[in-house]
Amino acid sequence: MKSLYPIARRAAVSYQLHSHTIPEPYDYLEDPSNPETNEFVRQQNDAFANYMKSSQGIRAKMVERVTAMLNYARTGNPSLHAGKYYFHYNTGLQNQSVIMQADSLDDKKPSVFLDPNTLSADGTTALKSHGWSKNEELFAYSLSDKGSDWQYIHVRHVKTGEQLPDKLNWAKFSDISWWGNDGFFYERFPELAEGADQGAETDSAQNQCVCFHKVGTPQSEDVEVLRVPEHPGWNFSAEVTDDHEYLVVSVMDGCEPHNLVWIAKLPTTVAELKEPLAFKKAVSTFVGEYRYLGNEGTTFYFTSTKDAPRRKVVSMDLDTGAETDVVAEKDSVLNIAALVKDTLLLVYMEDVKDVMYFRKLHSSSADMTKLDLPVGTVTSFFANYHKDFVSFKISSFMLPGRSFVMDINDPPGSLAIYKDDTVDGLNADDYVTEQRFYTSVDGTKIPMFVVYKKGNLSASSPVLLYGYGGFGISLTPSFSPSRIVFLQNLGGVLAVPNIRGGGEYGQSWHDAGRRANKQNCFTDFIAAAKYLHANGIGSPATTAIMGGSNGGLLVAACANQAPEEFACVVCQVGVLDVYKFHKFTIGHAWISDYGDPDKEEDFKVVEKYSPLHNVREGVKYPAILVVTGDHDDRVVPLHSLKYIATLQHTNPELGGPFLARVEVAAGHGFGKPTSKIVEETSDMYAFMAKNTGAKWHN
Repeated sequence: MKSLYPIARRAAVSYQLHSHTIPEPYDYLEDPSNPETNEFVRQQNDAFANYMKSSQGIRAKMVERVTAMLNYARTGNPSLHAGKYYFHYNTGLQNQSVIMQADSLDDKKPSVFLDPNTLSADGTTALKSHGWSKNEELFAYSLSDKGSDWQYIHVRHVKTGEQLPDKLNWAKFSDISWWGNDGFFYERFPELAEGADQGAETDSAQNQCVCFHKVGTPQSEDVEVLRVPEHPGWNFSAEVTDDHEYLVVSVMDGCEPHNLVWIAKLPTTVAELKEPLAFKKAVSTFVGEYRYLGNEGTTFYFTSTKDAPRRKVVSMDLDTGAETDVVAEKDSVLNIAALVKDTLLLVYMEDVKDVMYFRKLHSSSADMTKLDLPVGTVTSFFANYHKDFVSFKISSFMLPGRSFVMDINDPPGSLAIYKDDTVDGLNADDYVTEQRFYTSVDGTKIPMFVVYKKGNLSASSPVLLYGYGGFGISLTPSFSPSRIVFLQNLGGVLAVPNIRGGGEYGQSWHDAGRRANKQNCFTDFIAAAKYLHANGIGSPATTAIMGGSNGGLLVAACANQAPEEFACVVCQVGVLDVYKFHKFTIGHAWISDYGDPDKEEDFKVVEKYSPLHNVREGVKYPAILVVTGDHDDRVVPLHSLKYIATLQHTNPELGGPFLARVEVAAGHGFGKPTSKIVEETSDMYAFMAKNTGAKWHN
């Protein structure tokens, strides 16, 4: 295997951390502008291409089938603005979905409102966020290039389509919230150094601020309404209230599952806004997570996890600060909530499946009415405090997408299907979706979805075990064309365990898999593999594991801890250097889940699982493919580059192969064009097939 790998220079570099000397032989790979880094990437891509030459037949079939499975019309749930309906639409293989405009819900010839595909030759410019002015005559929207988290904001006239000269730069993780019709609030960071490759930088992203932009003025005249220099790592999310009287700012300490709420009374006119706003600290300590739902004068409504880890709805008197429970915490997690006129719409996650209810806000009864919906996940939602019209979309492992519309004045009676996404050649009745519960090492019961084509469940079945387990993010049933190809054409079994660290059972489930408890994530995931194998579902020789971002950390750590359980690992955009993750771009926000390695007690935890630092000599590791993008400015590619270099150096002749696939002009995943998705997916599944013995079935 040794000849397969490029030779990477090892530098005699190290650093000290808590009396430990940490070797850093590939420190030069941290610099994306270093020619040596670029050459390393080129050689790694060549090595991967050379390895896959013998699998070109199955890869070509994957490309053909994934392309065919992706080539179905996808229609988003509609929103209603100024009497017209807007929805995202993709004919099938368009790189980016298009925003369409329709005169009615049954309009057979909607028109194109905004097409991101016309904005770049390679399809890598993507729409990120948008907002409508109060009179809905102006539309502000942000774009990103090459998968970067950086956004730039434009404004256009809705009726004429005229593009206004406004262009705002340096926005990142930003909302767009209009105040009246003259301008909007957004969040931005300081400018990068001149000449920096925006999206490929590694500098720590700090000192975000909230600004107001008046349409028709240069960005240099924007008013900075909030900055907290004593807390440079804090992030903000600003939202104008439905009555346009207040600005509600959520203050976040990285990805911690709690936030502050600061509320400012807005001036009478935009002309009066010339300096930072005076905020009332409605939630002044980090006691829970609050999300604004709406307000009636000085009575504000929020969802909250304060003393309610599965979330509840509360009202808050802005004058007195008094909080009152409106909807008490339930046994299930409150996943989505919306206040529409006098009605609350509530989506609860019941054993990892979304269920929707409604009730009157001021009802004396706590009873909620359940809507009759298919089993699955609510993937998108439109509701506005002032509007009767509500829409949402649901999908599951075998349901590509079903959009619903309804009138808030009669939710059950008016509920109707708007559009069904249908995939040619997919017969859901041919497949089985089971939810099983297995027991982890400490006795905790873990739910796991197991999906397979009828007749394809055996000890010789190829298994794709997919996981995440972090940041309170839940892995709910979702549709994936490439997974259907795996089930249909490779005879595979998909297994998705809902391990601790996610949000499937509320904040306590998240807490049980973060910081000092992070090892539970790896233990739960390894236990899932053992459960499958013990129950005749695949074997270590046929099992591939896959995860992205925090899930990339998960599968890499599990490969280190239980290499004998897996034949193949696909690690996408993983956090792999857990000693230094907090030093790059937005990495400091993840201290919420990994702790702060600069503190000795936290270092002692990450020391045991950091994938880069736990690669051992003489261990037969499974085949490992590391996938990243050169413009990933969230989990910067240096994680993947240093990790793959370490694997190749440590065990050049044993186990593996250890290979990398680095996509050019791509980021963490958001906005990736369909063309790149097809190529990347086909490479990953062909690699898995080669290393699990999966055979192609027409």
